[in-house]
Amino acid sequence: MNFSELFKQTNSLCKFSPNGQYLANCVQYRLIVRDIKTLQILQLYTCLDAVQYIEWSSDSMFILCGMYKRGIVQVWSLEQPEWTCKIDEGSAGLTAVRWSPDGRHVLTTADFNLRITVWSLVNKSVSYIKYPKDAKPGKVYPLGQSL
Repeated sequence: MNFSELFKQTNSLCKFSPNGQYLANCVQYRLIVRDIKTLQILQLYTCLDAVQYIEWSSDSMFILCGMYKRGIVQVWSLEQPEWTCKIDEGSAGLTAVRWSPDGRHVLTTADFNLRITVWSLVNKSVSYIKYPKDAKPGKVYPLGQSL
């Protein structure tokens, strides 16, 4: 049985991509994406602050990093490494971030559950759901169901 070398990580932030081809882990403010077969580094991204949450999109083409203390989310593309997206909730704060089921929209939950913001990566539009009734942070509802 062969073992790889140990890899550093922060806050147990290590996730396999949904398609099983990639492994992402964070060390402080760096996001490292590796090929699952060789464990070679495919991408190394530098975030604006220490990462507290990571999540893959459903098609494994994007990965987001939540930096709750600063109220910022950064999204990275594996297909186009130079493409980036920065979402700043500003004074509303940030308690949770999730992908929508289609993997092209990011849902952020503001402090005190005041709103859920839907950010489109397709057309750069922003929509708000104010005062959600069931305010579990980042809860995504299946299509056809309402809040």
